[in-house]
Amino acid sequence: MDMNPPALSATAPGPDSGHRVWTFAFQPRADEAWSRFTEQLCEAIGALEEDEFLIVSIKRSNRFAQFAGQGRFGMRAEATSNFYLPERESLGDAQHASLLGLGWCAPTNLPDEIEPGPHRPDGSPNYFLDVAAPVPFDMLAIIAVETLTGVYGALHPLELEYTAFSEDGTSIRFPALGIRWQGARS
Repeated sequence: MDMNPPALSATAPGPDSGHRVWTFAFQPRADEAWSRFTEQLCEAIGALEEDEFLIVSIKRSNRFAQFAGQGRFGMRAEATSNFYLPERESLGDAQHASLLGLGWCAPTNLPDEIEPGPHRPDGSPNYFLDVAAPVPFDMLAIIAVETLTGVYGALHPLELEYTAFSEDGTSIRFPALGIRWQGARS
């Protein structure tokens, strides 16, 4: 039985003693919304060109999954580590294990703010994945959504927002993501 009918019609007295009819659709349930969002995220990251970036984060937090197009080399994806979270929001051992279980590589570098200078190009202060071309965008989208929901605690895509930009700072929009756009990075 469908617990969320696609539309509802209601009647009410109208101004001329007639009836008004309103019809509206219900928002999708959370599981359906996540399924749609995963598909939309797959399309968005698949559209990134070399030196273009997409960051999807939980509103009012620094919990994110981000993607960097690397052209013929593939794509880099990252997920927030404790280096970028306030102490009260730090990830515990179970969350760390979950991230590794999803396939993320553990952070290998210190942030530039702590240790300036050259870092290993194949490492990151965040959890990361360096995926060769051809990139399995569907798998990356699933890993990102599982990270945002299962590790970082997002309950519905409406809790998310994004920013996207090119290396020169030009803003990029992905309206099909269906989540709040943060605009260009400053």
